[in-house]
Amino acid sequence: MLAGKVYPLSLLFQKPISPDWISAFLPHPLDFAKKCGQICDHIIEGEGDLKPRILLMLKILIVEGNVKELREKALNAGSIAQSDLYRNVLNSLADDLECTIVYPADENGALPLSDELGVFDGITWTGSALNIYDRSRAVDCQIDFMKLCLAQRTCVFGSCWGLQVAVVAAGGEVVANTKGLQIGIARDIRITEDGLSHPLYRGKPPVFDAVTVHLDHVVQLPAGSMVLSGNDMSQVQAIQIKQGKSLFWGVQYHPEFDLEYFACIIRRYGQLLVDEGICKDNAHVEKWASDLVAALHDENGDGLRREYSLGNDVLDAHCRLLELSNWLSFLRETKANTNANASD
Repeated sequence: MLAGKVYPLSLLFQKPISPDWISAFLPHPLDFAKKCGQICDHIIEGEGDLKPRILLMLKILIVEGNVKELREKALNAGSIAQSDLYRNVLNSLADDLECTIVYPADENGALPLSDELGVFDGITWTGSALNIYDRSRAVDCQIDFMKLCLAQRTCVFGSCWGLQVAVVAAGGEVVANTKGLQIGIARDIRITEDGLSHPLYRGKPPVFDAVTVHLDHVVQLPAGSMVLSGNDMSQVQAIQIKQGKSLFWGVQYHPEFDLEYFACIIRRYGQLLVDEGICKDNAHVEKWASDLVAALHDENGDGLRREYSLGNDVLDAHCRLLELSNWLSFLRETKANTNANASD
């Protein structure tokens, strides 16, 4: 490969989609770019073992799980809606995304039709304060929309509520956990044997902690599912569901939540945490929230990090967001292979 050459298409240095496949087209990057169906500005070749890859523009549909009232509560508390958080997080992982947010729980929330879903390379589903078994229009419309997504050729990623909606839409069951509300850090999530070889957990340690907020959990798996991780609180902490041409990856925890966003949730829950016996009083709620923010940002926060047993799996954005970055990589590889097959 000729180092330093500039060609009339753009190719950025990231994790290779498939080094062997890419190498087959080098030093012919123009052919490779056409093979991927990408129209870009220029290609810059790397040196040594650095493998370039085409940066494929991804169109992502973000499905907001909360009703408008709950989103407004978040805004009034100085936070943002979960769909906006998701968009921000995804954009922090890749600068070539085109994100569209929809609000199925809203009375007049417009949703794509089945033949319009093919425009999107991936669909993400946020968390929500709703409970899947408390059936209402806001719940039922999301189950119906998930069924529509799973009936198409789609790649869907869901956090917490998103996982629960997919499980129910696919024929499984979600109920309130008899162990009660889990809010804080989900401890000792263990990747299953199937999960260890799954692309969702590429680069993830076999046992890890994660930010979590949920009462409900999966008790009956749908057809076509595979459990990828679990812990003592919930046997299903991550799942894959294959139905027809669709593929769903979901996690019961929240990789998209950093401790600052989570602190806002703690403050909003406030009295509920006292009523549940999780916090002694409102002063304890505020201390917990403030301590987590300090542990995240304060260079001298080692004492707090030890006090709350906070490791890199929660504190370090790269570690925390691996599931989402792996999903984006999977979307890129899928799109590249689809474009390659279409041009054959």
